[in-house]
Amino acid sequence: MAIPPALAQHAEELRAATALAVEINEADARIYVVLRAVPLPPGRFRVAMTDVLFLADHQYPLSALDMFWTDVAVVRSDGSIPQNADSIETYLGRQWRRFSWHRNGAWDPAANGLLDHFAVMEQRWAVEAP
Repeated sequence: MAIPPALAQHAEELRAATALAVEINEADARIYVVLRAVPLPPGRFRVAMTDVLFLADHQYPLSALDMFWTDVAVVRSDGSIPQNADSIETYLGRQWRRFSWHRNGAWDPAANGLLDHFAVMEQRWAVEAP
């Protein structure tokens, strides 16, 4: 199946807004959106940057994006695991730390997309206790 045109467009918008490398991979009826070298808030985590994974499908943007995944090394600066981030899963041949952090409010396919999901993630990181 082809990558949904809206997803390709939203990936380009995210690239333009953040200057991050954004890769789209398709496998097993899923679409994997990988953001490379995403900076983390200073002092909150043991690493300064991480790759980030968003999972989408061929219904995007009708089906909501939920949660996100990072490098396994993303832990608080004191070495503890952030709340709801203790699950390690394998996608694209590597392990990822799942952040089961959800948006407040409903997903609106007309208004929400990759850039919005990225903003939700960044807002949560900014308030995560060090």
